[in-house]
Amino acid sequence: MSVTPIDFQSVVRSCIPQEAEVVVLQRDGSPAAIIYADVDGDGHPEITALYRYLDNQYLFSLKNYSGNWFPIASAPTGRTQTVTDFAAAPVSRREGWDLVIGWQNERESASELDIVQWTPTGFQRLIPPGTFYNHLEIEDMPGRAGRDGLCEIALWVREQDQAFNVETYRWDPYRLIPIQDVYSYYFQKVTRYYEDLTRDHPDEQVYRSYLEDAQRKAGGSESS
Repeated sequence: MSVTPIDFQSVVRSCIPQEAEVVVLQRDGSPAAIIYADVDGDGHPEITALYRYLDNQYLFSLKNYSGNWFPIASAPTGRTQTVTDFAAAPVSRREGWDLVIGWQNERESASELDIVQWTPTGFQRLIPPGTFYNHLEIEDMPGRAGRDGLCEIALWVREQDQAFNVETYRWDPYRLIPIQDVYSYYFQKVTRYYEDLTRDHPDEQVYRSYLEDAQRKAGGSESS
């Protein structure tokens, strides 16, 4: 039995005002801010998207009922900034993935993190404003007991040139908290990043210092 591919752009455009525009991310390729993931926890993926209309940007989710798409939630974001990240992942719960959004903040020369959850009464923001980053990674990282089906978030914050302060976070249980039990896993990646930098810039001592810090954390010498 073949499954007809979904034309996500066409579905989204058919459900928004004619004058509205689907938001595109500020990254290579300018992908549309459209996600196909189970956000309501019923085991079936929905289409979730951002669109711009008049002077606001709107977040909405569409569910397929017998071959037709209907909105199950729609709300203004209260934001007008460029979007840098738009993803879905099981951050706060395994069933019903959270939306992870990055809003460009020119003043901070960074993105501001937003985590939004679908609820039967509408979208709900999970974290307060004020968390900034330059690079974001979302992954179910193994801790002491291995992977648990929930995703941790790594935030890279630029400190100078190509040097970043890297921290890992987990939802526990009503907020994001910094964690260290995944350091031995994740900082292997950070170590490789600084190994490349020190090889390409052997005279930059600052990168050597960041490399040594990453190696120490990857080695598990940080307390938890």
